[in-house]
Amino acid sequence: MPTPVRRATLIAGGLALSLVGMGVSAAALTTAEPDKRATLDNDNIQGLRVNLDGRGSLSTMLIGLSLPDGAALKTYCVEIDVEIDRDHPNMDEVPWDQYPDPDSLFHENRDHINWILHNSYPAVDLEEIEESVDHSFQNGLSRREAIAATQAAIWHYSDGANLARGLVTPGHPQSSGDVRALYEFLTGDENEGLDEQPAPELALTPDEVSGEPGTVLGPFEVATSAEIAELSSTLPEDVTLVNGDAEPLGGEVSDGAEIYVDVPEGAPDGAGTVDLSASATLNLGRLFVGADYEKHPTQSLILASSENTKLSVSGEVSWVTQEPEPTEEPTDTPEPTETPEPTDTPEPTETPEPTDTPEPTDTPEPTETPEPTETPEPTTPPEDDEDDEDEDEELPDTGAASTLMVAAGLVALIGGLGLTGFAVAGRNTRS
Repeated sequence: MPTPVRRATLIAGGLALSLVGMGVSAAALTTAEPDKRATLDNDNIQGLRVNLDGRGSLSTMLIGLSLPDGAALKTYCVEIDVEIDRDHPNMDEVPWDQYPDPDSLFHENRDHINWILHNSYPAVDLEEIEESVDHSFQNGLSRREAIAATQAAIWHYSDGANLARGLVTPGHPQSSGDVRALYEFLTGDENEGLDEQPAPELALTPDEVSGEPGTVLGPFEVATSAEIAELSSTLPEDVTLVNGDAEPLGGEVSDGAEIYVDVPEGAPDGAGTVDLSASATLNLGRLFVGADYEKHPTQSLILASSENTKLSVSGEVSWVTQEPEPTEEPTDTPEPTETPEPTDTPEPTETPEPTDTPEPTDTPEPTETPEPTETPEPTTPPEDDEDDEDEDEELPDTGAASTLMVAAGLVALIGGLGLTGFAVAGRNTRS
């Protein structure tokens, strides 16, 4: 099978975690802004009374809270001057910076309070506490002594209260030394503080994946603060959950796991869910304040121990066969006509080089044209007698007389030309 990652199709999104039966959204928990509801109950564990400077003798106890799913919580008081209001028992978990009194020492000392919760009772067994404290406890450290010392140390940081000198456990003088020794350890140099711890988490990212049959969808990525989470699904029988190596997944996954959904080829369109559930413990140091604190103030509490609570989350998956887009039938392409081969272009003939143009010869100067000689006026013929006139009129005009005149003119012209030529010839000879 191909690597699922290469065939994965997913729709991005974020998935909120739900706290079963608590009305708590996962978004609140994953952003460290939980809105969990708890209720005051009577399952308290009593400690010894302690004497405080300027405050007298106060009772101490682990105060019980319960979650809607039945999980039991144990808390200490972090607001010494406010009494518990049993008539308004609802408590909401909030971040540390939402402590109701802005001027309280809690804000600057909350890290030290959290360190106490993680290093004293009930988070740590009594025997382990004895080993940590340089003191010889009378008949060992009792639970009531541990609660009294721990609550007094927390009040030291949240409200500036201090144990009184002398007897600190009225009515129980044998416990005074043990309580003081543990109190001084919890407020001493060992306490370097501890930051607020994250809320329990169970999440799938993204909240939805989709694709086509014949592909591996996903992955869903698991994020959880629990050691393991139980994996289940609501899917058709032939659709399976696999890991990144295309191997079937079992019933448990851990933080950072990747979940793929293998949809076989030819599977009908469908959908389903991938489901996770886990048991997780609320981290110590979670702060609880009255749900209606402004109208009905009640003592603020901080978590000292917790039973496991259940978390659950689901992601949706769907697959749909994509219909291929219709393609248009191609029209017949006309066959191309043959292109006639080009005929050979005749090579150009060489152009003959032009011959030298002969230089023009000198044009002879024109000769002077001789002035024409005057034609002598014709003499007037003598008058004939009338008989001659009559004879002339009777003789037909044959042209003889005209011929003679033309001939005479030609002779004269030729003679003129001859004289001209002679003159030119003579001029040339002289020159």
